[in-house]
Amino acid sequence: MPFQTFTHQAMTEAGLGEVWAALDRPETWEGIGGVDRVFDAEVDSQGRLRGFSFDTVAAGKKYVGTATPHERIEGEKMAWQVQNSEVLGVTTVSLAPAGGGTAITVTLEVRSAGLLSSMFFPVIATAIGNGLPKSVEEFAVGLAR
Repeated sequence: MPFQTFTHQAMTEAGLGEVWAALDRPETWEGIGGVDRVFDAEVDSQGRLRGFSFDTVAAGKKYVGTATPHERIEGEKMAWQVQNSEVLGVTTVSLAPAGGGTAITVTLEVRSAGLLSSMFFPVIATAIGNGLPKSVEEFAVGLAR
């Protein structure tokens, strides 16, 4: 199946602890990696986000997907296994202190979910790749408010 990886890094004036706390809020993930709306979030008793469902709209069609934990290194990295009917992958946000703020690196690893989606994968991948820089920059700016 077709596979592609996209990465973008942005800086925020927000401190690492503040950014990390934001990653446990479901609404933070809206706008990252093509996620338009987050719903049915699961948060554990310690306030850690443990999964969510999401909508993505592409070419006028809404796709419902799920995000389940892939990797979590406290204060450093949060990654989700994501899937909908067309795409499977991993969305990773890595954090590093940078001066008085935080460097945020978002990596999207995506592959087609089946034969039909593999035919349209170049279009899907282009849309994801084109949208990532803007979404990561907006995410970083939003954290500094």
